[in-house]
Amino acid sequence: MDSVSSSAWMREPLAEILTRWSPIGRSGLLPALIEAQERLGWLSEATLTQIANGLGVPLAHVYGVADFYAHLYTHPVGKNIVRVCDDVPCYLAGSEKIIQSVKVKLGIGENETTEDGEFTLEVVPCLGHCDHAPVMMVGKAVHKAVTEETLQNLLPTNLANLHE
Repeated sequence: MDSVSSSAWMREPLAEILTRWSPIGRSGLLPALIEAQERLGWLSEATLTQIANGLGVPLAHVYGVADFYAHLYTHPVGKNIVRVCDDVPCYLAGSEKIIQSVKVKLGIGENETTEDGEFTLEVVPCLGHCDHAPVMMVGKAVHKAVTEETLQNLLPTNLANLHE
């Protein structure tokens, strides 16, 4: 794909998003950012600039909102975000072992992405299911009371071995 068609491909999804949210301006910023990220995978400088221009919002404000929300990414991330809670209830229930197992299974460290771009690992303070600790998310799916055994079914086999 040449740069012209690649750039047109990126503008089309943003045009649709901006058409939907521009009538309400600044109030449409967060939903526009979320939709853009869902379509493009992350929010590049060019994407943030287009959203700022399309909604009539200062670029600094757009960056401020994008940086404020932990689930908005201004850098490339994996197609699937693996989030493991390490708050007190999850930690006491064994989240440290789960985190280590995920690192080994995916062959990456915290805040890293697998070479194939499929997975990014994040350790987060709370996923809101303290009564079912330890908890992790793979994409949008929440997994409760995760053990090292159940983890085996949630992620692919050791990806580090697949890339050697």
